[in-house]
Amino acid sequence: MHMSWLIADPEPYDEYDLGPLKSGKEAEVSLVERVAPDGRSCLLAHKRYRPREVAHKGELQELGFQRAANFVNDRAYRDGRTIGNSRDRRAAAKRSRHGKAVLLRDWPDNEFAMLERLAGAGVTVPFPVARTSDGVLMQYIGDRVMAAPRLVHAGLDHAGVADAARQLVENLGRMAAASVVHADLSVYNMLWWQEVLWIIDVPQAVDISTNSRALDFLHRDLMNVTGWFRSKDVAFEPEQLLAELIATALRST
Repeated sequence: MHMSWLIADPEPYDEYDLGPLKSGKEAEVSLVERVAPDGRSCLLAHKRYRPREVAHKGELQELGFQRAANFVNDRAYRDGRTIGNSRDRRAAAKRSRHGKAVLLRDWPDNEFAMLERLAGAGVTVPFPVARTSDGVLMQYIGDRVMAAPRLVHAGLDHAGVADAARQLVENLGRMAAASVVHADLSVYNMLWWQEVLWIIDVPQAVDISTNSRALDFLHRDLMNVTGWFRSKDVAFEPEQLLAELIATALRST
């Protein structure tokens, strides 16, 4: 779907919340329909990040969430990022109440920025539409009947798995050229829809040129998917691919 009119058109839109799509450790995703004044419409996914802590009992439910966020070892992913101004950075380092709010904003900020960067590099990711007050509004992958399944649940035959592996390698090459590592890649963070592999969930994605653990994350990403492809009798060589991706990244710096 060509999404540019969602941003370029200055007219106001009507938006309708069509209900929840999925719930994860850090965020919940709901389906939204956006309708333009001339009748054009599209389905979008609204990823809302949960607060890390609440001020009073019942606040999560008031905000429309079922539980608080569960960020684990997030410092390693934030290495190399510039977070806010100097006051924000000091607060984040001290983990004060303001600092925790800064860190919570940093995740959707990074996801939106990475989606823009990856989409611009030709990586097959959901098109980023808007940074909302509590998350990211992006292209929905699926139709009115069903959302695109995760790759692990897509039920592909051998040829389909081989095609998914090919598309993944192509996308990883484009990501390396853009100096980006997913840092949480798995067959659960990819979708399969109409013969196309989509890479999703990039709030923790890192820049190879600034994150000291980027290449470790890249190696881990490759190992995370290798077992699944090999279990389907599809060749996947993580060490060779790692060397090729590092070379691509170095050529692009």
